[in-house]
Amino acid sequence: MSFVTKNNILNDTQHGFHEGKSTETATHAFLENIQKTIDKKIHLIGIFFDLSKAFDILDHKILLFKLEAYGRRGLVNQWFKSYLCNQKQYVEIN
Repeated sequence: MSFVTKNNILNDTQHGFHEGKSTETATHAFLENIQKTIDKKIHLIGIFFDLSKAFDILDHKILLFKLEAYGRRGLVNQWFKSYLCNQKQYVEIN
């Protein structure tokens, strides 16, 4: 997180990974923006996407390339690569 903060990678409007921000603060900001728009009598439309599978369809090579471009090299990049590309799931019973 110190690298992300130091290099100002995350937008201030992003609530994930910011200290003091959460899904609750994101929801509050969203509803506040809707209310302000309604108060100004501006037409409003909402489009919602279910991104729950977004991680599964993410091109891992592109992500690893971008991480390297942001300075995540060597062991750190290998850790991400291992996590992204060598995922295995198993159940162990005794």
